Amino acid sequence: MSTGPALGPGLRAGLGAAPEVAELRAALETLDALVAVRVEERRGGLDGRRLSIDGDGEGLPPVERFAGIGPFAELVSGAGLSAAEAVIVLAAVATYVDERFAVRLGALTDRPSVGGLTGEVARTLVARSFQGRLDATVLLSPQGRLRAQGLLTLDPPGDLSGQLRPDPALVAWLLGLPPETPTASADFPARPLTTVHTLADVVLPAAARTRVDDLAARITHRDMVVDDWGFGAHHDNATGLIALFHGPPGTGKTMTAAALAASAGLPAYLVDLSALVSKYIGETEKSLAKVFDRAARERCVLVFDEADAVFGSRTEVGDAHDRYANQEVSYLLSRVEQHPGIVILTSNLLANIDNAFQRRIHVMVEFPEPGPPERERLWAAVAPPSLPMDPEIDLHGIARHYPLTGAQIRDATLDAAYLAAANGRVVTTEHLLDGIRRQFEKAGRTVPR
Repeated sequence: MSTGPALGPGLRAGLGAAPEVAELRAALETLDALVAVRVEERRGGLDGRRLSIDGDGEGLPPVERFAGIGPFAELVSGAGLSAAEAVIVLAAVATYVDERFAVRLGALTDRPSVGGLTGEVARTLVARSFQGRLDATVLLSPQGRLRAQGLLTLDPPGDLSGQLRPDPALVAWLLGLPPETPTASADFPARPLTTVHTLADVVLPAAARTRVDDLAARITHRDMVVDDWGFGAHHDNATGLIALFHGPPGTGKTMTAAALAASAGLPAYLVDLSALVSKYIGETEKSLAKVFDRAARERCVLVFDEADAVFGSRTEVGDAHDRYANQEVSYLLSRVEQHPGIVILTSNLLANIDNAFQRRIHVMVEFPEPGPPERERLWAAVAPPSLPMDPEIDLHGIARHYPLTGAQIRDATLDAAYLAAANGRVVTTEHLLDGIRRQFEKAGRTVPR
């Protein structure tokens, strides 16, 4: 592989700018050279010290060799990887770029028919001394950073002769490929959060709207303040941002969180904590660790729905279930505080959030039930421009007379549209009033006369 690993046009397009492609190529060429050194060392044909590629006593490249602006450089820096850890991750990903790496890595073991990266091959790759091999064995253990953070898995888990495989999402991110969309499960208790709305669609009273705009600006300028101006290096936990949206259901908390992420160009994941903790007791820490690690790696916004179910006051310990629940809540609180990214919590009632945790929240925004001015704006905004509506409809009077939330106004308009589609093809006041009545009935409330 003297010409270096090949990068196809699709991969180059996925990675984006040429510097990122050049960085990845240089990193893989460094790996290729290291593999060649290890092969010659095993053959005993050359002095290992002479073959050292400007690194430490194990003959590893300095971790600074992987500095740059691309995804791999960001992973090495953000996760604080050592030179050995960076080399192992690179080797695990290399076969996805050039299959010849699987053959070359297979030359680092005496086991027949072994190709690709096993735990034993990874140990040989990063260590030449007895102490180095011991250190590498610890590094590859379940408690080591690579496996503990879910960057790599070992199959079977307790055998270093097993295959080391990178997280598919990590491969996609490093190579600029479209990531697989995860589905919520016990193993990954989060789902992508998207919205067709923008921040311009968020309707709130002036004070709350200002707080949302301030939060959007804080997200936009976060890198400048934390990195360029040095707050991240000068203070502990200064990189994270925790926001709390509280208010009655249907007031737009989750939609606003999704719109904030979209406005910043960041992906968002929604975590349903109440379902997670109650159903998967004992597995919560492991599952949440995957969510936090992925969010930190891919710069995702984490949105915790119904946060009061978990971030409320700890329960008294009556049995083992309560003890596990309290341990997991403590773990979650710790991870949220230490998370270097953006976390948005939503709650229906601020009083349910533990006071001690409230002090750790950076931005709090109240989402009250809309008043008449906000309701009128919502009635005017929820209907698509192509919806045929009777010009005689008095949205001002409807907004003043019927206290509904934004979600209820949307649903009432949708009900009216279906009624109109089956009767007259134009939305009338009567259609809207029917939709409104249905919303009051669903909520168990009496319709105002």
